[in-house]
Amino acid sequence: MLKIIICEDNVVCLEKAISATHKALGNFDIEYKICKYLSYCDEMQKDIDDKINKKIYILDIELPNISGIQIADKIRTDDWDSIIIFVTSHPECKNDIFYARLMAYDYISKYSTYDKRLQQSIEKAAKIVGKKRVFSYKYNRTIYRLELDNILYIERINGTKKCIIYTETGHEYEISGNMQDILDKLDESFVLSHKSCIININKVKFVDYNSNTITLTNGEVIDKLSHRKRKWFEKSLLNIR
Repeated sequence: MLKIIICEDNVVCLEKAISATHKALGNFDIEYKICKYLSYCDEMQKDIDDKINKKIYILDIELPNISGIQIADKIRTDDWDSIIIFVTSHPECKNDIFYARLMAYDYISKYSTYDKRLQQSIEKAAKIVGKKRVFSYKYNRTIYRLELDNILYIERINGTKKCIIYTETGHEYEISGNMQDILDKLDESFVLSHKSCIININKVKFVDYNSNTITLTNGEVIDKLSHRKRKWFEKSLLNIR
């Protein structure tokens, strides 16, 4: 999912940003969620800490408690992938953003064709974050490139160092290596549910903690949830909002 996180204390401008977002993403085949805030708060920090979903931030520079630049600084503590769009009523603040080295994607004045400019900026940003993420690996002298969103889970074959990658399209692929090494090459959407199984948590539909089974979005049920991994697995699922 793509999160559009808007922090804007002016209600009129906030509604304009929401409208611009819907217009910008209306033609995209993409699931998105708008998270709106009038000021920085604990709930917004939870969105910042979310390591699963892709994010586009729309930050007003002038806010009641801390500035949009300070919020961006919090974001960039360990997130250099999310896109940040600044909006402001004070064009002279542009130099502050430049010198802060926050890798801002755009800087938009609220006075000059604000709605249209913001819509265009969101459209371009969505094309960037919407690019397919790929898992590349070599096996038996063949290089494979699999879209991460197509991977359901990866399971080790008992008694071997080989694993099977199960995909949403029904294809299966072999890969060699230990589970942790494979996990390290994937993104935060993948977690160990068992010492012999890696799950794409975006593909989890239901978890039965009584039987320790996981039902995937394609209807498949997997009995690969160990007691040792349950707490971390549950925490990872709850982080997808």
